[in-house]
Parts: sequence; structure tokens; C-alpha cells
Amino acid sequence: MENTVNNLGKRVKKYIDVLFARDISLTKYIYYNYFCKNIVRQGKNKIVPYKNSVLDLSKNARIYLSGTNNIVLGYNKLKNSKSETHVRLEGNAVWYCRNGADLFYNTVLEIKNGAVLDSGFFSANGGSVIIADKKITFGEDVMIGRNVVIYDSDFHTLYNNEHKPANPPKPVVIEDHVWLTSNVTVLKGVTIGKDSLISAQTVINKNTPSHSIIGGNGVGHVIKDSVNWGRTRCPKE
Repeated sequence: MENTVNNLGKRVKKYIDVLFARDISLTKYIYYNYFCKNIVRQGKNKIVPYKNSVLDLSKNARIYLSGTNNIVLGYNKLKNSKSETHVRLEGNAVWYCRNGADLFYNTVLEIKNGAVLDSGFFSANGGSVIIADKKITFGEDVMIGRNVVIYDSDFHTLYNNEHKPANPPKPVVIEDHVWLTSNVTVLKGVTIGKDSLISAQTVINKNTPSHSIIGGNGVGHVIKDSVNWGRTRCPKE
């Protein structure tokens, strides 16, 4: 009985903390979690929209939210900044969000008509752009740094000599526990192996191995293998 009361108290406190947070939109929170038919909640987690977030869902688009973590939209906004976080699902787009996500201020997530985003927990820092035209898959615990771009398509058609499309979209897979640092570009048709780190200013246009640091001036290559990384801050000397 005591454990039940304690658990109930923790849940109530959690909801109160969310509802009375200054920067969270109460009207959006209530609508997305209790009235929006586009969002199918399969667990107790929620959509937590900050006031600077925009969630644009077409009539037939769906977000399937499961797992234990919330989807937090517009997190960590700078004081007095008007930068917005945009999430747009077009047509029959689907987002299978299996364990929540933290989308920081000034990020863009678009899922085109008929496309799919299938994600474990991931965080995306300011200035990042993720656009799915076919399918993008994130494993669990993917960390996306500032100004990262992830595309699974060229978006505009190239034609061969027979005037047939020559550049169809190709799925992108980013496996568990991958860190894309700042200004990384991930292009269509690639798989990034688990427990990897992609260094700043790197372009990924081919598959990369697990447990590796990938870097280089432009197109990335393995610069160190048999490594791993963590979300904890580097210690100060």
C-alpha cells in the first residue's frame, strides 16, 4: 500500500512539474496527449511541447509513441531566442518513436508522404535537420550534435539517357549508441555501425563500421577503431 501511494505521488509530482513549467505550452500539451488522433500513445510517455515548438501533422499522418521517455520539443532554448523547433509529417507519414526523443530548440524534423522514421531514444541539438523521404532508422541512444544534416534522398530527380529516374531514395540506418558531432552530413543509403563517433565536418556517404571514430576533411574514413563513448561531460583538469 505504501509503495502504491509513493508511486502515485511521484507520478502526480511529475505531471505538475510539466504542467507548470514556464516554457511549456499547456494547451499544446493537453491537445497532443489527450485529443490529437494523429498521436497513438502506447505507454505512459507524453509529448512535451515547449512554446517555441511547431508540430504540423497531416490528417493521415501518425506518431506511435511507446517506451518510457517523452518526446520533448523545443528543449534548451536560449533566453529571449525566438528560434522554433519544427516537426512536420506529410500525407501518410509515420513516426515509430520507440523510446522518446529530445529535440532541442531550432531543430527541424520532416517525414515526407509515405516515409517512415523508426527511432529509439535520440537527442538532436540546435540547427540539426532530419528529413525522411523513404525510411530513416535510429537505434537506441543516438546523439546528434549541432547543425547535423541527415537525408535519405536527393529530393530532386536526376534522369538517365532514357529519361528514367536515376537517383531513388535509399534508407539510412544509424545503429545503437552513435554520436554525430557538429556539422556532420549523413547522405542516403548508408548504415553507421553501433558505438561509433562521427567527428565534426564529416560527410558520410558509405557504410561505416561499429566501434569506430570516423573523420576526415570531407568524406569520412576510419581514424580509430575499438573505441566507445559516453554522454557524460569531459572532466576539467
